[in-house]
Amino acid sequence: MILFFAGAIVSECSSVCDAADDSISQQVDPHSPKQTSSKHRSADSVVTIETLLKDMVDRDGIARFPVKNFRLRQHSSYNRESITPDDPEGWFANGDFNRPPNGKNFIRTEVINGNKEWVLMDHDGPGAIVRTWMPWQNQKNGGTDLIMRIYLDGADEPTLEGNMLGMFDGSGMFPYPFAHPSLRSAVNFFPIPYAKSCKVTVSEMPFFFQFTFREYDEDTPVKTFTIDDFRAAGNITQHVGQSLLNPATTGATERQRFHTRLGGGEQMKYDLPSGAAAVRELSVKLADFGDPMVTRDVVLKMDFDGKQTIWCPIGEFFGSGIGLNAFDGWYRTVAEDGTMTCRWVMPYQTNGTVSLVNLGSKDVVADLEIKTGPWTWDQRSMYFHANWRGQYPVPTLPRSDWNYITLKGRGVYVGDTLTVMNPVERWWGEGDEKIFVDGESFPSIFGTGTEDYYGYSWGGRSTDFYEHPFHAQPFCHQYNKQNRKTNADERNTLGYSTETRTRVLDTMPFSDLLKLDMEVWSWSDCDMGYAAGTYWYGFADTTCNRKPTPQDATQRWVVPSVSNASASRQTPPPTSHFDHAIECETLKAVANRSGVKVIRNQNLGRYGQDRWSGGRHLFVRDTSIGDYVDLQVPTSGTNPVTITVHATTSFDYGILEFTVDGKPTGISLDTYSADVGVTGPVTLGTFTPHDDHVTIRIKVTGSNPDSKDPGTFFGLDCLVIESNTP
Repeated sequence: MILFFAGAIVSECSSVCDAADDSISQQVDPHSPKQTSSKHRSADSVVTIETLLKDMVDRDGIARFPVKNFRLRQHSSYNRESITPDDPEGWFANGDFNRPPNGKNFIRTEVINGNKEWVLMDHDGPGAIVRTWMPWQNQKNGGTDLIMRIYLDGADEPTLEGNMLGMFDGSGMFPYPFAHPSLRSAVNFFPIPYAKSCKVTVSEMPFFFQFTFREYDEDTPVKTFTIDDFRAAGNITQHVGQSLLNPATTGATERQRFHTRLGGGEQMKYDLPSGAAAVRELSVKLADFGDPMVTRDVVLKMDFDGKQTIWCPIGEFFGSGIGLNAFDGWYRTVAEDGTMTCRWVMPYQTNGTVSLVNLGSKDVVADLEIKTGPWTWDQRSMYFHANWRGQYPVPTLPRSDWNYITLKGRGVYVGDTLTVMNPVERWWGEGDEKIFVDGESFPSIFGTGTEDYYGYSWGGRSTDFYEHPFHAQPFCHQYNKQNRKTNADERNTLGYSTETRTRVLDTMPFSDLLKLDMEVWSWSDCDMGYAAGTYWYGFADTTCNRKPTPQDATQRWVVPSVSNASASRQTPPPTSHFDHAIECETLKAVANRSGVKVIRNQNLGRYGQDRWSGGRHLFVRDTSIGDYVDLQVPTSGTNPVTITVHATTSFDYGILEFTVDGKPTGISLDTYSADVGVTGPVTLGTFTPHDDHVTIRIKVTGSNPDSKDPGTFFGLDCLVIESNTP
């Protein structure tokens, strides 16, 4: 049964001047008399640090098509084997990083001022860097020795030079919240404009990286970033930063409040004030979140000028995902008391409606608050849209691209929220975003991982809450703002995760088409659940491929028991040891050079711990062909012994040769496999120990053609030593 209400339920309508809400944003209010809003700026005005900073908090400006045409582009360390979807193996290749000596996911190397430098971004023409992302190289320890240099307009000397992570993690010249240390990443949104060109280099081979930039039309006047201009913009930088951290609604003159009880299948509908206006803030508060799926059952619908532009479950619309997961962002806030608020400006010309729909079977009690204000409609004004897609099951194999949305016409893409259900502990988010704009054959945005797109890294370990004005992880595994992670070493992404991102300077204008795909790339062969809420502005004739799907929103995904999984982790089952085994992780290991990392005691339980003796192995990484590790292995006396090795196989493991006390064994062992596994027993031969021990050298001699860079790591489980005493 569908019920329609137009202000007949408990309502409170008043004309309210929201002075308190506007207090902070008035510091940089683009509509104040002392400033010129994006609506009135001359097309001939110059792009500067200050104009970009003001645009960052210009809520009205986002709702109008850009007066200065630009294409958002990205230079990243995406895997260069990814060329065309006609070649699935290359298209879904996962080596989107660099490690010496075989890294190749950068533009080129150059000798500049006598030094070799790796080029990460190189753009000719006017533009502005608007987002950068770089992860820790070691997931447990941050920091890097790499020096980054940013050369603007063809200059021989860099305008900016500093530590690759420190420059952009909020500890350097770019302050928080523009630059900040996300979960194991450095992410920066401070704009760096340039008139002619921009080249970014680092002093050594980089790991992962993303540089997102605006590519303006050739005749766009831009004032190139200088240190003096940066310092001169100190006040506006501080004010914008405070506004981002204290988001407020601007321009609201009326407030309407409604309280309702919605039975199963019922709908509440409210007519907005007639005439040209804009919704400037919208809040929904449910009385009960006892069933977390209520945020999927309750759907927000909005119509403007006779066209439905919003149909989205409130979980993905406000960024909370499944259940109540608090966070604070520039465009949306989910409070711990259950109030979910958005501050998107939603203009219309003559009329509009707001509806709440209960798709579930149980009654829902809800409070709705809407703040509206005047809007001058012009040829650049656009309608706000929010769409949703949900699918279960989504198989992880074969690899695939999952389409968030495809838009046809003209508009601006401004953000999304992804909710996934992962039925296993292993990491699910290796997939890269691929965004095609205006019919391009290769995506102008090709990323390096789902977590990278949402502003953090090392997703298998980063199962904790984080928030920032432009992106957040409100929930992952068991953790949210009210239940923070305490064990930093825990690696478990079982259950739900919600990631959200909104765009300001990195919005994506499109003239004909925009298509956003995300790879489904998990370390497990399993069935996942995917749901994406997408946000965009478009003109009246702009269309999308997402239609209302109540049957998908009400589908209950098969969710594993997180509590049971937690209990099993706290009291893991005992592991078995192979007969006569000497665990390699307990042995003294000496590498031939300091760059080789020997990691003892790596836990392999998530791959089936009974396959390894003791459930662990010795892991050797950052190796090149020719590198070796010596293991000193104790023996009982000097009687001849037969030595058998058990090793690990994986997608980036190399070909190994063994010598015992300098004597070649003749064994060449290829430890590559597409998935993590074991070699089984490999007998090296019979040897006579000296001084109650033998020294076994494991040398990397090659790389399987199918392995990904670097393809030379290895892991050793155990050695079985059997005496040949008569």
